[in-house]
Amino acid sequence: MALRDPDRTRQNLLEVAACLFHQKGYNGTSLSDILNKAEVSKGALYHHFSNKQELLYAVVDELFKNKLLERWGGVVSAEEPIEAIASIIDSLSLNATDDEMCSGCPVHNLLAELSSTDEGLRTRISAIFKEHQQIIQAGVELAIERGQAKPETDAKRVALFFMCSLNGMPQMVTSCQCRELFTELTAALADYIRSFKLP
Repeated sequence: MALRDPDRTRQNLLEVAACLFHQKGYNGTSLSDILNKAEVSKGALYHHFSNKQELLYAVVDELFKNKLLERWGGVVSAEEPIEAIASIIDSLSLNATDDEMCSGCPVHNLLAELSSTDEGLRTRISAIFKEHQQIIQAGVELAIERGQAKPETDAKRVALFFMCSLNGMPQMVTSCQCRELFTELTAALADYIRSFKLP
């Protein structure tokens, strides 16, 4: 699909690159792979990105970060933030396809492959995780302020533990290739979050 609209061409390149990086890994994906799947010329790619690393950074900064904000950003505007967090967790195992579940999280896969050699990638993903943690912490703090959560709850610790648990799931599920395990893990994390709600 040759796209003449520069913005659509750029978006197409981002989406194709994200898909291929997930399927084949960053190092296993060549620029030719991206060009062929995106059906664009090398000139079109270089019009938007100077190299594969810049394309990777754009995938992380734009696609991955935006997906996180789309999924979690509403927590801080929800009437019941604790329940909003738990409901999103519940939805993860319900909405994930078998392929997505077995392939693991694209962000974690990139971290495992490149974090020791690509500081730019590591710092970008670290910033995404930090923003996610801040959303969870802010949601718990709002619930405490509104009298919806136990007043002694340490929102920062809850958010830290939440992030560790959530980010550990992809490795366990990918290694076991088991949807039942994913369902159990998400249910346990949702229960943990709901345990802070006042009756």
